[in-house]
Amino acid sequence: MTLMTKKPAKKPMSPRTAQFIAIGVTLAFIAAIATIVVISLGGGRTTDALPEVTPNSDAQVQRADSHFINDPAQAEVTIVEFLDFQCPACAVAAGAVADVIDTYGDRVAVVVRNFPLTSIHPHAVDSALAFEAAAAQGATVEMYRALFASQQQWSGQSGSQVAYFRDLAEQLDLDMDEYDRVVADPATLERVARDQADALGLGLQGTPSFFIDGERVTISTLDELKALVEQRLG
Repeated sequence: MTLMTKKPAKKPMSPRTAQFIAIGVTLAFIAAIATIVVISLGGGRTTDALPEVTPNSDAQVQRADSHFINDPAQAEVTIVEFLDFQCPACAVAAGAVADVIDTYGDRVAVVVRNFPLTSIHPHAVDSALAFEAAAAQGATVEMYRALFASQQQWSGQSGSQVAYFRDLAEQLDLDMDEYDRVVADPATLERVARDQADALGLGLQGTPSFFIDGERVTISTLDELKALVEQRLG
């Protein structure tokens, strides 16, 4: 499928500009698809299926124990992203989020929460459990980056990818006994389910879904995300 009609260039484009345009086009295309996805808790689950999840009537955008991928002491703006580590659009959005952090530094805090789309992503729950187990050892950012950086290697594979995620944890020099304990702990699965229940309670239907200072926003390009943050920063 052709995403964009090419026009003759008047002058050479810088690699960084080309990267931003590619990110924007990809996000816009995938976001258009995501808007028609209706979340179903039926088929496609991993063996470690989530418990029965219903929309949380007291859904919260952010909870006291939510994970930050940066944690400035006095941020002026807080971005919360509900994501699925197997979602291609989320992998692209991770680059946009990283650029926002690079640009605005400690003025912006970024929180990530799990929203595994279990009906279409069979490895979504296991990757979320791996993320939670790494976060429990203080490797939140490292596992977040590792899962998205390697997404193309594990996402399309059939069968369980638990061993692959465990290898990532080993590469991060985590305590593997503790990692295994947290992955197997029912409380970890319940935490992922709670994030999903909040997402459903907030009316979310796809990933990535963003909130800025508690307000839901629609993001389709890197420029839009940065513009919204800039507006908040004044």
